[in-house]
Amino acid sequence: MFACESLETSATFPMVRLRCAGDAVNAWLPLQQDWSSRICVLPERYSGSFANRVDALQTRQDDVFVVTFMKCGTTWMQELAWLLLNQLDFKRANSSYAMERSIFLEYSTIAANLPMDSIDACNQMPSPRLIKSHLPAQLLPRQLWQQKRKIIYVARNPKDCVVSSFHFVNGSGLWKGDFDTFVDDFINNKILYTSYWTHIVDFWRMRHEPHIFFVTYEQMKRDLKQVIEQLSAFLGVNSLNAQQMEQLLQHLKFDNMKQSKYTNLTGLLKETQNVSADFEFMRRGIVGSFKDELSVEQRQKLDAWTAEFLSAYNLKESDIFGQL
Repeated sequence: MFACESLETSATFPMVRLRCAGDAVNAWLPLQQDWSSRICVLPERYSGSFANRVDALQTRQDDVFVVTFMKCGTTWMQELAWLLLNQLDFKRANSSYAMERSIFLEYSTIAANLPMDSIDACNQMPSPRLIKSHLPAQLLPRQLWQQKRKIIYVARNPKDCVVSSFHFVNGSGLWKGDFDTFVDDFINNKILYTSYWTHIVDFWRMRHEPHIFFVTYEQMKRDLKQVIEQLSAFLGVNSLNAQQMEQLLQHLKFDNMKQSKYTNLTGLLKETQNVSADFEFMRRGIVGSFKDELSVEQRQKLDAWTAEFLSAYNLKESDIFGQL
């Protein structure tokens, strides 16, 4: 089912490029293409039995998956989706960690010293389950596609994603190196979860599937109220009244989430993982952070790479993310 090749990277643990062997996934993915050409960079310990267990994960009728490339607004969307699915239970949201309420499917292959295997944790979750993953379409559980379980996909523009990803993997001890090297490695598919653009574009091309809710981080920043209304309809939950909407919008403000230890996992990760003293799980929470963090040369490299990739699909970056 899967083929992998070892990869020399600046990651702090062995990495591989994983791809689907043959065209089997065309039997369940709605987008028909040569999926064997799609690669994903993952920890070596993901390959083998763990990959097969993810593929074989038993889904449930009311499952909802939040899928993103890393550092694309995952926690923000998890908190929003969980609250909509749980009748705006702010009391529980303000007293339990987001990562306990919404399990990270492949986390066991990335983090050390977890109390439980992340797939086992998913299997033990009560329904309705909200499951997080950064895996690309072709590596997600096949039942997710066969049974058309609901998928919320959040995309973020590549330059902001690069900046945020660098600070995250460097600060969390997953990768060591300078920013120039990171940008080059991101473009050349040597960073965790790359290739970035195939991850994004494959879901963009499937965005009209009834069980997929495709949204961008930029849309959420521009008009979160509208996104909440659209997501509520997608999830089949009751519309919110004005008071409920205002309470939810306040809860989801970046500064409020950053101040909560239950959504901003900086403290928890410092206690349980080998992260740096200045590590921040949540940093700035804005659109356009790249404008004062990327050099002119780095921006030019990323823009050229983006334009070349998207030209094959007759797309521009603004078609997906709007004007930045």
